[in-house]
Amino acid sequence: MDVTTMVNIEEASQRFHSELSSRSIALDMLKEHLFVEDMGGILAEAGEIDDCIRCSYQARGMKVDGYYYDSELGNLHLIVSLWKDEVGEGKAKVTKTEIESTFNRCKNFYMKSRATLFERIEIANEAHDLAALIHDEQNDITNVTIIMITDGLTGKRPAEIENIQGVEVRKIIWDMERIIDYMEVGEKEIIQITFGGDHQVPCLSLRSHGDAYTSYLAYLPGNLLADLYSRHGTRMLDMNVRVFLSVRGKVNKGIRDTIVNNPSMFCAYNNGITVFARQLDYVAENEYGGYLRGATDFQIVNGGQTVASLYHAKKKQKADLSDIWVPMKLICITNEDDIVTLVPKISEYSNTQNKVSLTDLAANDRPHPELHEISKRLLAPDPTGGSKTSHWFYDKARGSYEETRRLLAKTSAEEREFDALHPKSQKFDKGLFGKVWNTYLKKPYLVSLGAQKNFVHFNMWLKDQESDLEPFFRHTVALLILWRDVERIVRKQGFEGYRHNIVAYTLSWLFELTESNIDLDRIWREQASGNEIVEAAEGMCHVVNNHIRATTQNVTEYCKKEECWNELLKQKFNLPSSIESSFIGNGCTVAIYSAGKKDEWACIEFCQGQGAQAWFELSKWLKQHSFLTPKARSQCFNMGKALSGGREPSTSLSYACRKIWQDSELRGWGWTSEIESDQGKRSG
Repeated sequence: MDVTTMVNIEEASQRFHSELSSRSIALDMLKEHLFVEDMGGILAEAGEIDDCIRCSYQARGMKVDGYYYDSELGNLHLIVSLWKDEVGEGKAKVTKTEIESTFNRCKNFYMKSRATLFERIEIANEAHDLAALIHDEQNDITNVTIIMITDGLTGKRPAEIENIQGVEVRKIIWDMERIIDYMEVGEKEIIQITFGGDHQVPCLSLRSHGDAYTSYLAYLPGNLLADLYSRHGTRMLDMNVRVFLSVRGKVNKGIRDTIVNNPSMFCAYNNGITVFARQLDYVAENEYGGYLRGATDFQIVNGGQTVASLYHAKKKQKADLSDIWVPMKLICITNEDDIVTLVPKISEYSNTQNKVSLTDLAANDRPHPELHEISKRLLAPDPTGGSKTSHWFYDKARGSYEETRRLLAKTSAEEREFDALHPKSQKFDKGLFGKVWNTYLKKPYLVSLGAQKNFVHFNMWLKDQESDLEPFFRHTVALLILWRDVERIVRKQGFEGYRHNIVAYTLSWLFELTESNIDLDRIWREQASGNEIVEAAEGMCHVVNNHIRATTQNVTEYCKKEECWNELLKQKFNLPSSIESSFIGNGCTVAIYSAGKKDEWACIEFCQGQGAQAWFELSKWLKQHSFLTPKARSQCFNMGKALSGGREPSTSLSYACRKIWQDSELRGWGWTSEIESDQGKRSG
């Protein structure tokens, strides 16, 4: 490493440690624990994992700090931290002995968990869930990746792979240099793919009109794709493809059945994959085609389920992939500057059959840029009544805060002025943005899915909102303040783990019990939640803590289920009378935020508009004519019961009933208010 590079890393490391230290004091957290939380988000964004559950545990010869388990593919990721809290090259250097010791301690945790370690860990500790999971799933875990994270410097090291009792264990390192590189660039590391001698791939090529890109058509051996996925995992997949897989399930049963039972027909049944590559090792034989030997930044933008299913079938079901060939369309874009705009379009248009789109994951489309600009313009009031106003900065893309700081602050004095006006404690990213709003919308089970998956659900809702953005931003800040204050209260209670789940469920329950009457405008004006809210949250969080642990399921997984929320709503809690002072005042105009999306509202309104009697009659009509299924008739009857009882029907029932109504109209069903009126007269 040259001197200039080392100086730059030291400066960046100094900033990293300084910010983390300030936040750890403000949040009353150990620096290492905050480091693990931050790294969980970075690793998820970089494609190493889908999510990170922090579970710091140390014992003699053992250590683990976080994990993520993909039950469908049998992939377990264990995160272990080596926290040095040093900046200078000499003190921050991590020795080979420290590296081996850290990996071995995490490996020991895994090995002892395969036995009965969970019996010796307190049930309240999140590591108990992990140890029990490893014990229960040990026959289904096919790959283990140990990710060592450190604020020290290890130097460049390749991944190491070893086999432990038939399980492939891969060891990788994220040190300070790698962390800074990712945070500065904000892009995942580029993957180099080699098709190799045995996998030399013949292809056809076609250069587009205008020379914007070249497309290549080829067939890849199933074994090659499975092996590449084994080596690189979801890092091969474009970010939104990873989210499609997490939302819709990674292994498609139809694809898997074809692989196992009818492999020779795979190419006929499967649509193949669409891939983007930044550079190709391509040998042209003539103007129409040649051979592919390798690719740089190989990124699957459509077909993630195909690749995951091939890997899954080979690993778990020992399927023979030798007869399987997968159609591939590979796009190589000519102009480097066009990549940032064209690749997202290729990805989005290739996945039009999916409900989740690229913009559901990215924060590039409306209203995110507008909210980002409001965050730079709108000053939050000084809670003391003085003139010390400040900004809440929306860091919509990783690094936008630092980039803005570099652009606006050229001198030390300007940096101090910028930092005072834009305190880092008032910086928030899209992950936290999504968390606070889905908590307000009373969906803590979505918040518990993890930042990225939760953001997808939140962003689909956000794009349907038509409220004025400036009041919406002020209310966002109010929710951030509520989250921060309740998180501080929960941390003070000394609960063993599950802090984020407890905060999300406590706040959602508070909004439920107060019927969302908390005055968000007042919180914005005062830049504080208020003692009455803190008092209520302190009592409620103990009930929530006991509730989420009162299950035979894995607590983390239980919190991700709507069942957990519905059961909490059955609990009794008397809010302190003082809470009413935090409510919206009489006569105040208030913005209404509904948890539903436009199509959901339209669907519910359609069903309500028909009236209860219409649904009872449709149920009878379907039975008389033997149309549709018994389930459809039952759904119509249940809709009638809901409406006659004055209840708002659920979204899922409304979607089903609207479709039944439309299908029935095609079969001759007709209903008008006059018919209902006539029936009412006859019955009278």
